[in-house]
Amino acid sequence: MPGQNLLFRGDNIEVLRNHIPPSTVDLCYIDPPFHSRRNYNQIYNNAAGNGRSRARAFSDTWSWDDAAREGYDEILANAGARYHARTIDLIRGLEPVLGRGSLLAYLAAMARRIAAIHHVLKPTGSLFLHCDPVASHYLKLLLDSTFCPRGGDFRNEIVWCYSHGGKSSRWFGRKHDVIFFYSKSAKYQFDPAAVRVAMRSGKESFGGRLETGADGRKYRLVYGTRNARGETRYYKYYLDEGKVAEDWWTDINSIQASSAERRGYPTQKPEALLERIIGACSRPGDTVLDAYCGSGTSMVAAERHQRAWIGIDLAPQSIALVLERMKDTFGPEVLKRITVAGL
Repeated sequence: MPGQNLLFRGDNIEVLRNHIPPSTVDLCYIDPPFHSRRNYNQIYNNAAGNGRSRARAFSDTWSWDDAAREGYDEILANAGARYHARTIDLIRGLEPVLGRGSLLAYLAAMARRIAAIHHVLKPTGSLFLHCDPVASHYLKLLLDSTFCPRGGDFRNEIVWCYSHGGKSSRWFGRKHDVIFFYSKSAKYQFDPAAVRVAMRSGKESFGGRLETGADGRKYRLVYGTRNARGETRYYKYYLDEGKVAEDWWTDINSIQASSAERRGYPTQKPEALLERIIGACSRPGDTVLDAYCGSGTSMVAAERHQRAWIGIDLAPQSIALVLERMKDTFGPEVLKRITVAGL
């Protein structure tokens, strides 16, 4: 039950529908497959202790098979029960545009899970969905159709920028992910103090004029717009207070090969990324859900900041990795506070 730390091994649609009560989750972050049409392998120490092994972490390949047809038909048959009419209209409308192929199969699978996550969120809850530009425009439509007609709304499209990996000579470097932030209602948790970042004093960093107050504090004096009387507005931004992070994040590095955080999981995200999200949109004691928990970064960040958490993943290697990582990070006592369930 929410309030405990739960780790489920199984299909997240079944867990969300049958094992997490409705309106009990404060914050959900998901880093689902991106429709990359690739298979991803996890690297881990083998049981013999004499080397590293590889195992399939997850598959991000999609086809219009029996499972896709069943998911698509379920959406169209459940107006008002599990899916809002706008979601049904959207999926039905995409079919003649996209055809019954891999992308529609992916979007039908995501529509089912977004609806199930919406169901378990508290009225004050929020969802952060991590993706990349391959299908982000379609996923935003799914999120709009699920959240907005029921009193929720879009809050941010966060662009997380990085520079690792190869470069192409045929297009601009594709070096960012997208994180959509939606709330279930107009009343949701957001703590600006938790997302303040350093304000650099260099000329290129923040604009305006660098000044020093009578108390010795440095601030940026920024010119604003003119009011109806033609008077210019001025804003003071004190360097020692920092500023609320914008919706483009360049200050959090991706996981590098030499990083102490690296656990061999192919799509592992940095702890700082999840700590910013969890700090901004939940409070100590709240319940954080990650329905694609992978390497367990969300769980580590939630545990570190005194949140209860629920993790779900289909791969047994992922469940083992989360437990190993929790033990390594917080000590063996943490395992007593985790209930593991396999479906």
